[in-house]
Amino acid sequence: MVSLKNIIVPILCLISISMNAQIKEPSKTNVSFKKIQLLDKYITEGASIADINNDGYMDIIAGALWWKGPSFKESFAYVPVKYFPISGPGLKGYADNFFTFPDHFDTDEWIDLLRIGLPGTNSKWVENPGKKPVPSSSISIEPIQYNAQENVCHESPSFVNIIGDDKKELLAFSKGYITIGIPSSGNELNWDVLPISLHDPKRFSKYSHGLGAGDINGDGLVDVIERTGWWEQPKNWDRLTPWKYHSYPFSSSKGGAQMFVYDVDGDGDTDVVTAMNGHGYGFSWFEQQNDDKKISFKEHKIMTDKTEDNPYGVSFSQLHALACADLDNDGILDVVTGKCYYAHNGRDPGSEDPAVLYWFKTVRNLDGSVELAPYKIDDDSGVGRQISTGDLNNDGKIDIVTANKKGVFAFIQN
Repeated sequence: MVSLKNIIVPILCLISISMNAQIKEPSKTNVSFKKIQLLDKYITEGASIADINNDGYMDIIAGALWWKGPSFKESFAYVPVKYFPISGPGLKGYADNFFTFPDHFDTDEWIDLLRIGLPGTNSKWVENPGKKPVPSSSISIEPIQYNAQENVCHESPSFVNIIGDDKKELLAFSKGYITIGIPSSGNELNWDVLPISLHDPKRFSKYSHGLGAGDINGDGLVDVIERTGWWEQPKNWDRLTPWKYHSYPFSSSKGGAQMFVYDVDGDGDTDVVTAMNGHGYGFSWFEQQNDDKKISFKEHKIMTDKTEDNPYGVSFSQLHALACADLDNDGILDVVTGKCYYAHNGRDPGSEDPAVLYWFKTVRNLDGSVELAPYKIDDDSGVGRQISTGDLNNDGKIDIVTANKKGVFAFIQN
């Protein structure tokens, strides 16, 4: 007599083999990275790249510290150094620095730093931190810093050239508007803040998710995107009139992180790449459709909360930071993202899963289809709110820096 167990077990094995056979392996790539942990303490939610000391090598900035390239063995402080717990009630489990944007805010050749804190706080910029480096062990630092934009809201602001004046502006929410913050011409002045939307405090709230910029309609002007749609920049904008709003639900959830506009499928128009939920699951790209001269989009899901929804069997939560760069030098932009470790102090789905970091290669297949193929970089670092990419050692290859509650990390491409 044949037992039921002897029948069921082989069937289950066949099902398992069949499911495993459906999981694809990404094509071989020459891209790999050397991981360097610069700090094992929680100091910030973001990291950036710039030549702080004018020596021709890129440096790494994270929170109150910067590390001198290309070895990154020496660190310096430019504001008082504070470390933070990785969890706690209310806002106690969060650093007071979320983003750092390097740029020139005065008239000399030295890089300055724009510092963005918790949503709703006022931003500051620090003058020339690399001119007279201060050891990271110093307990007394008096930086030269000035007011920037007041009341910077949203969890994914960006610093990008939007209005075409060869200078970057701060894209954020503020006081119930989508806003563009323009650096002032005088150091002592607050930045000008230009609303591009109508006033809607509930919609454009302090702790919002999903924001970016890019030319959606191909008119040569940079538009603004957020999770519910896009705002079309008017020609010859008078800096007073609200931009035209085009509704489209890029995320039916709370929204994710930085949103990017580039031609994913290579058909000549721009598409949108975004996370669905910075505190949950979901990652998609949206193919632009242009029927009867009306722009719409078709969603292509890259990841959900189920591994079986990704052809490569990949799924992770809390994609609270994205970056866009050509990782493999094939002329096509790729995406870097990962898990934001303890983004809500351990209260999000998948919080205890490994803090992974991935790059997703934009693959344009011969049949016209497109995939964002995942390549794991690391499983014990993850992302915070800001990832930065750039060539850290002048070898022509893109490198990555991240910072979060696990510390500060550099990933140098081999």
